[in-house]
Amino acid sequence: MEVKLHACSYAYHTKPYRLFYHRPPFFLFRLQMHGTCKALVDQKLTVIEPGDLLMYQPGDPYELQIGKKGPAESGDYFLLCEGAWIEAWWKQSARKTKLRIRLSSGIVSLWQQLCAEQHRLEPNTLLIQHLLCALCLSIDQISVESDTTQRFSNKSVMLCKEMKHYIEEHAFEAIRVEDISKDVGLSESRASHLFKDYFGYTMIQYVQEVRLRNGLNLIQFTDYTLEYISEICGFNNYSYFHKVFKEKFDLTPGAVRQSPERYELSNRLSNQAVYEKSDSGTSSEAKAYFKSSQALDSPQLDSHP
Repeated sequence: MEVKLHACSYAYHTKPYRLFYHRPPFFLFRLQMHGTCKALVDQKLTVIEPGDLLMYQPGDPYELQIGKKGPAESGDYFLLCEGAWIEAWWKQSARKTKLRIRLSSGIVSLWQQLCAEQHRLEPNTLLIQHLLCALCLSIDQISVESDTTQRFSNKSVMLCKEMKHYIEEHAFEAIRVEDISKDVGLSESRASHLFKDYFGYTMIQYVQEVRLRNGLNLIQFTDYTLEYISEICGFNNYSYFHKVFKEKFDLTPGAVRQSPERYELSNRLSNQAVYEKSDSGTSSEAKAYFKSSQALDSPQLDSHP
């Protein structure tokens, strides 16, 4: 089986970031999970949303832009690979640069398994090869129309964005799915299904994400007590806030607060990229590619294609 995985990881950006017209020497796959960005698709900068899978063959022009000025948010899985098997798979059909997939499908689990195995001290090369091939075959099986408007009507897209905006405005209150669905004039079941299908995660998951991100910022920039922060972020009690915060960031609120470098630490957690600046699981060829990449409009270069 002639296939090699050069890099595979998850990246999360909260600062403006731009990579301009770099032509990767590998096959490059990128799956948008959270937030939005813009990428070069058919010679045009196109808005990329959760569920958009980007695929480039070696030598294709590539540009990535996350935000312009001020806060930005974008999280994605990415990988670089090559090999005769991948080349043969690519040629089996006309490949679109951008595909729309369901984030609830097994492709995310496969990508997570690839990341975990690639970053082991002694990765199982054979397992990695099979997982990568399974990922490619799964793309064939579960990919849907690349144009979002062909899968969702303009009205559905508008309703999804309205629900997300409502959550962002009311996340720190005693918010219910009933409140969100009522605001857009849908039944709870229809609103829940539409939101999950479009964004790839549930309303409740997004409520908690907004609350935790705000809690992290308050720990970083204020001296409010941790109990007060949990309260104003919408959590019923500090014990629950402590539990979900640790699950999310792998550190307790107290550990972040007590760190003498808590501003730097909190910034790292906000940008929590599995890859960050580690060379773990990355081939020498991929390291050379990362090193040659030039990021613009960002004070910090993540190791991210």
